Amino acid sequence: MGRLLVVLIFVGFVLPSSSTDSTLTTFLVEANQQLAGIYDQVVLAQLQNELRGSNDIVALLEMEIADEKLLNYLKSLMPHLAKFKRLKLGDASQKRQLERIPRLGYNALDGMELAQVYALASNMSDSYRNVLLCAYKQPRNCTLRLIPEVQAIVQESRDLDEIEYYWYEWRKQTGLATRDQFVAFMELYKKTAQLNGYPRAQDYWFRSLEMGGAQTMSLLDRLMAGLRPLFLQFHAHVRGSLRKMHGERLVPRGRPYPQHLAEVFIGNAFRRVRAEWYVDLPSPLAGLANITQDLHRRGLSTTQRVFWNVAEYFRGLGLPLLESSLWTNAQVVAADDDDSCWHKVWRYYTLPITNFTYCPLNDEERFLNMFEAQSDLYYNRAASGQPTLLRDEPFPSFGDAIGKCFSLAATSPRYLQKLGLLQEGKWLELPARLNRLYVHGLRVVFLLPVFYVLDRYRVEVLSGHIRADDNEAYWRLTEHYTGAAAPRKRSNEQFDVPAKLLMEVDDQYASNILSTVLQFQLLKHYCTTTLQFGKDNPRKALDLCDLSDQRQIGASLQRAMALGSSVPYSDVLQELVGEPEINIDGLLAYFKPLHDWLVQQNQLQNLDVGWA
Repeated sequence: MGRLLVVLIFVGFVLPSSSTDSTLTTFLVEANQQLAGIYDQVVLAQLQNELRGSNDIVALLEMEIADEKLLNYLKSLMPHLAKFKRLKLGDASQKRQLERIPRLGYNALDGMELAQVYALASNMSDSYRNVLLCAYKQPRNCTLRLIPEVQAIVQESRDLDEIEYYWYEWRKQTGLATRDQFVAFMELYKKTAQLNGYPRAQDYWFRSLEMGGAQTMSLLDRLMAGLRPLFLQFHAHVRGSLRKMHGERLVPRGRPYPQHLAEVFIGNAFRRVRAEWYVDLPSPLAGLANITQDLHRRGLSTTQRVFWNVAEYFRGLGLPLLESSLWTNAQVVAADDDDSCWHKVWRYYTLPITNFTYCPLNDEERFLNMFEAQSDLYYNRAASGQPTLLRDEPFPSFGDAIGKCFSLAATSPRYLQKLGLLQEGKWLELPARLNRLYVHGLRVVFLLPVFYVLDRYRVEVLSGHIRADDNEAYWRLTEHYTGAAAPRKRSNEQFDVPAKLLMEVDDQYASNILSTVLQFQLLKHYCTTTLQFGKDNPRKALDLCDLSDQRQIGASLQRAMALGSSVPYSDVLQELVGEPEINIDGLLAYFKPLHDWLVQQNQLQNLDVGWA
């Protein structure tokens, strides 16, 4: 499953049966104490896995032992948990802690079905990660992984037949090949939901958000509707670029663009971007800043220097300066590639220490990642006053949104200029800013509808509206929400859903959507309160906002982070931004200069907007 430790992160401690308030108090005190010790074992095992490499036998064995301990607690807890809930004992905090104790999950299944569901999930995950494709026109050379080999081939290839071949081959090997497994897994997932007290499996799907299926989908629908005007204009412009590159026969007007060509075009934005990759970059003459090169020129060429530079940034927000021992005891991770080498903070529950592991690569991505890692550190320390059961973020990736808010603010040309990374005044001007917004928009605006479709499809399956292998339904959703179509029409004889699942088969994407939208909402809030953002004021555009040295941010941020998961996310959000719901306004404000430019260019070039 890949998320057993997360799923089992809140378990309990067994006490003699009693229904008094004092028994509940003792139950929770001892549970928090016991769990803190077990969690530290889990963290230490994971840390060793990070330092020694993902295949270290000792670390894997330690993680397996910790998993087994957590599972045994969970199994023994259920009768007592049911009793406390039935008697409705406890104050608000105690009831909240009881609510944060999870169900048995897959372990509610009988032995045979439990083994089957784990095998299915593992097989599909292995298929996605480890499948080897045969090279184009080389049927005997079947040694290519999707990442990095196939990805590099299609991004550099100018042979459209080659690009199309790999698109089909990937879906044949990871989609159609796992069709029966996907169908069987979804049936077992429905049964798991029932056994865990969820009559509607779609409610179980979104349980980590503490919202039902209908409520969550309603929120996601509102976000997608708000994003739609920007997305349609951006889609029209990208489709126009693809038409210039490949001709109107392959990219006709008024139709969804070919997914295999769009994936290469948009996928380039996730690499070390070069301006010449985009035929319609807003300002080719302005180009794109090379932050990696500027970091080395500025002397920020070691991870240690970046660490303390970012630490000063957070002290400027009114947060405590990090202690020197944090870096003195920092350790380098085993991975050294772009995809898995990142800075990370390791939280303990009983040990009075914090471990920091770092990636030795020094580039723009790792520079921005340092803001996210240190934000995690402040979040963990702020929430440490909560009981163990309530220290986590209110929903998965909520804390990531806070970290990414500050890494997003760190891309402000005003901040980068203050730091000495950008020296020319042109980077503050609209043409160069539009280039940066264009590339960043490719990474954000086009990804959210893809995430939405993957959750929407599986929710439709769980609610019984479509079959688990209804490939035609999947493509109807894909075309409507993402404006992309297969090179040739797909039918139910094929099956493409697993080929797009970037995470595990049972991971929901709603929390990623909410986290992405929230980072812009937070940025808009902080830039408004510091008087750096003004609607319709081009000199106070959101992408220019520099939050460094805004000391008033720290106190309110600390208060919100200190809540942990002691209250629902809407209450934490109220403390953070003064409103209880996630909305798309911040994202739209951030990309407004780009949106205005897209509307103008689409009109000037007579580009069709939308598709039938």
